[in-house]
Amino acid sequence: MILTLSHQKGGVGKSTIAWNLAVGFSKILPTRIVDLDTQRSLTLTNALRREQGLEPISMLHFDTAEELARYAEQDTDDVLTIIDSGGFDSAFNRVAILASDLLITPVSDKPFDLMGLQKYEEILKSLSQIQGETIKTRVLFNNINPSMKRFGDLVDFVCMSDHFELLVSILRQRVDIAHSVGEGKSIKEYRIFSRADQEMEELFEEVKGILNI
Repeated sequence: MILTLSHQKGGVGKSTIAWNLAVGFSKILPTRIVDLDTQRSLTLTNALRREQGLEPISMLHFDTAEELARYAEQDTDDVLTIIDSGGFDSAFNRVAILASDLLITPVSDKPFDLMGLQKYEEILKSLSQIQGETIKTRVLFNNINPSMKRFGDLVDFVCMSDHFELLVSILRQRVDIAHSVGEGKSIKEYRIFSRADQEMEELFEEVKGILNI
């Protein structure tokens, strides 16, 4: 199975979410991370994890998009590959989109994030024409102000597109998120039962259900 955190815009939280999902799923089945981010954020986080004496996550890197495509062709249901795609449009990221069993696109309520979502929709439309079917991504509200309660306008914006489907889970701004990654840990490993942990656990269970794991 291949799960890709994908968005052509950087800074929306793809790496943090990919990391927490990878650590969670690694407890129940073989899990690998493909680090396509040019900053190699998760590779560095994994090194911190090893320094903390925690079991590192299997990390993969590819020199070309063709290598990634060949890897994806060997995909099986007994291994979960989580791809952290870069915040830009590239051959690597397009291969990841086409190869995925599940796409997740984080987006906040900030205007620039929403405008970026419109640009990402154009990429999905283009790839859908190539694939001959409508490619959908599950949109995740991420880094949302904890005081925000109403999402009507955001929901309407997301649901206008045939390429977007909204996840139920919502991740809000939490200080534990940055602190946990800085120690190479998931939120659950850093502070269990915190609000950040509860929200990430809800996302984990939702993704688990979608993938039928």
